[in-house]
Amino acid sequence: MTEDFYDLLDVPSDAPQDEIKTAYREKVREYHPDHNDDERARAQFTAVKKAYDILGDPVEQQAYDRLGHEDYVAKRTSGLPSASVWRSSDDSSDDSDDTNSSSSSASAGSAATKQTASATSGATGASATASSATSGATGTSATASSASATSGESGSTTSTGATSTGGRTRTTSHQTATSSDTTSERNAAVRWWRRQNFSLPLIWGSLLVYLVGLAHVALENEAELAGLAGDLGAVGSDLGEHWELLSTGRHGVDPIASFLAAFEPFAVPLEAHLWYAALGAIVGLTGLVLLGARVRRSSDLFGALSIDETIVLALGLGVTAALVGGPLLAGAVLMPVLFSVIVQHTRRGPGWTPSYLYVLPVLGPLAGLGVGLGVGGEPALVVDLVAFVLLPIVGGLALPIRATIRKHLGR
Repeated sequence: MTEDFYDLLDVPSDAPQDEIKTAYREKVREYHPDHNDDERARAQFTAVKKAYDILGDPVEQQAYDRLGHEDYVAKRTSGLPSASVWRSSDDSSDDSDDTNSSSSSASAGSAATKQTASATSGATGASATASSATSGATGTSATASSASATSGESGSTTSTGATSTGGRTRTTSHQTATSSDTTSERNAAVRWWRRQNFSLPLIWGSLLVYLVGLAHVALENEAELAGLAGDLGAVGSDLGEHWELLSTGRHGVDPIASFLAAFEPFAVPLEAHLWYAALGAIVGLTGLVLLGARVRRSSDLFGALSIDETIVLALGLGVTAALVGGPLLAGAVLMPVLFSVIVQHTRRGPGWTPSYLYVLPVLGPLAGLGVGLGVGGEPALVVDLVAFVLLPIVGGLALPIRATIRKHLGR
């Protein structure tokens, strides 16, 4: 059974309006009585529509989030179908009291039907005798009664049970139960995935990848950095002398742009132009997959990226960049992309509207690469320190820390 309206539409609680609208359209195709033969489809469709009416209205959505599902439904809605319309075969085994109640209702209905049949039989005489004889000869009435009882217990019509006999009935029932279990498990996994908020993990993950890359560069220049630390300690605490020391030379530390250009994770079996063409094909294929998924869903081809699409894009870009320049280049590429998408995604939802200024610090490494590859000589060491260390680490931590505080402290 569903827990709340977000669960009903299979969207996370921070989903923006366009994602809620897309999920509603998918649910309409699934539960609309014109496309679904289940006798519960009309009630399920009514609940789905009510969920969209509430979550699709930003004002009502804020009231729903503030009051909570139970209080909101009790105070501001009426006419919602019973939760039993979402009960699957697995739920009936867990909720024995509800099942017994349904079975009692089914038995009462069956008894009433039998009384009506007896009255009809008494009134018609010969017709009832003929019907009993036919029933005794074929066993159809007993099978139909069994199908009716099964329908009463499960809350759905099982037409195959009324037409199959013997071993075939048991086989069909087993196949139906197995299919139901598989579908239930798949739907549960999809619901779990869609209710997760991957925004913060994506941001922290890109920062972690970048820090691993910085550690890689530091290890390759360990002796030079140790010597630089000694020189800085020798001049004391004068910040002016520190600045002069860092801006007058590189002290043996390789420029990061040159380090990335010379990076080779393994012996590439292709010529350089073919290798880069293959990497470009990975990025292009990722874009085609995302575009094809949007065409299949009939959604806006040029709309904002969803979180699922962002994860796929991050994998494609991250793997490609890592093969070119290692984890440092992968983090330098991923951080601006993920920060931009997460800020945009958050601004489209209710509540917090973070500024795009959070993206500027994590653009530092790409700017540093541009400077390092564009200038004629080697850039000063202080340029690398600002672009590759100070901005992405100090400035880049602002967004995830602010988002974490809002998530756990609500301010």
